[in-house]
Amino acid sequence: MQKTIEETIQDLALPKRVVIGCSGGLDSTVLVDSLVRYRPDLTVILAHVNYSLREESNGDADFVRALAEKQDLRYFEKQADLSDLASGVEEAARKIRYDFFEAVKEEVGADAILLAHHQDDQVETILLQVIRGGLLQKKTGMAVKQGHYLRPFLGLSKASLKDYAEEQGLTWREDVTNQDPDYTGRNQLRQVVVPALTKINPKAKEHLLALAEQLGGAEALIEERAKELLPAFCQDYESVPSSWWPALLKEEARQAGLFKLTEAQLKAMVRLLKNEQKPQGRIDLAESFSFQKSYRRVAFVRLSQEKKKSVEKIGKDGQQAGSLVLELDQWYFWQGLCLGVRSVSEQESGENRLLLPADYVGPLTLERAKVNDRIPLNGGSKTVRRLLIDEKIPAEERPQTDLLKDREKNVLAVFLGQKRWYYTRFWPKDRPSGKQSLVWRIEEN
Repeated sequence: MQKTIEETIQDLALPKRVVIGCSGGLDSTVLVDSLVRYRPDLTVILAHVNYSLREESNGDADFVRALAEKQDLRYFEKQADLSDLASGVEEAARKIRYDFFEAVKEEVGADAILLAHHQDDQVETILLQVIRGGLLQKKTGMAVKQGHYLRPFLGLSKASLKDYAEEQGLTWREDVTNQDPDYTGRNQLRQVVVPALTKINPKAKEHLLALAEQLGGAEALIEERAKELLPAFCQDYESVPSSWWPALLKEEARQAGLFKLTEAQLKAMVRLLKNEQKPQGRIDLAESFSFQKSYRRVAFVRLSQEKKKSVEKIGKDGQQAGSLVLELDQWYFWQGLCLGVRSVSEQESGENRLLLPADYVGPLTLERAKVNDRIPLNGGSKTVRRLLIDEKIPAEERPQTDLLKDREKNVLAVFLGQKRWYYTRFWPKDRPSGKQSLVWRIEEN
């Protein structure tokens, strides 16, 4: 294994000064040793982050500091305390880590940051990307080279790195939390899912890596062609075959700076483009973006910060914080739902819908319910909390409860856990259903 590692490191095209993100674990210790051993032409700087998450955290920092001294390398350390975080630890740690690496790179004048991710990390990353979904998130794992970040060991297994470490007589730190499948989602994959897949097929990891490589090649071709077709699509979307519309919408969103786009949103945009009865339309999206169709032209538009503040201040179009005003023939994305008020004649089969009274006069308002909000009943009222208990809504679904209000702010109905409707005494049960309805779909992430 020594020869494989040696050739891997010597074949790398590297600048003269590099920063290594070093945790003190097996992978980064091997990366430090091999860089020092086989690339004496380089200036190597070590960067370590102590998150104070484990009793051993200070020992890890001491180990990396001693390693830097032993190899006569410049050393930088970041002290952080994430021990009080109840959730989002991985995301917070990642941001701290990469911000620190960037700062060290700038301070020492390095041109590359090296990370010790290996083949097993790549398999876990691919599986996480598939599980988390998201249209604009690639499912091809990490890149060997991504800007000034390099991952030299991405083609090597963890077992091969351990073989090298034992051959060279290296010592390293073990993170005991990596063995706890309940500690993180990645741990669950590492300790449970991947071993199960390997038991089904010993070559499961190889096949996942091969699939990711194939997907990467296909995505690159699609993106290249989408970039060529995009100008024509934006000017006249009907000039491009409809089979290309999803790919072009994703590319246009990406170029506009919108990276939170879901399958439900994409389908809603395609439906809007295909709706010949609606030559103009808009779909509100995340991060102050909206998708707009104006006859044959399409665009993703983002409110400027000034306009956004103005909209928030005056409640333009009736929208207020914590509420959503529903107008006819307009799709909205709200608290995990894609919804709108539509003409019954325009409904598509399979959609959930709430038929509105014949004398309904808009607009309707949807608001996230608070546990102490009171719901009007025929014989008085009760709190949302009591209603959810009485209607036997599971505890995990109760936070996803909305109030449907009329223009006078009367509560017409309660959307219990976004599962079913409960009608209040203001719901006009004695009036026949009209020609409009509230329709919704669960938004897939």
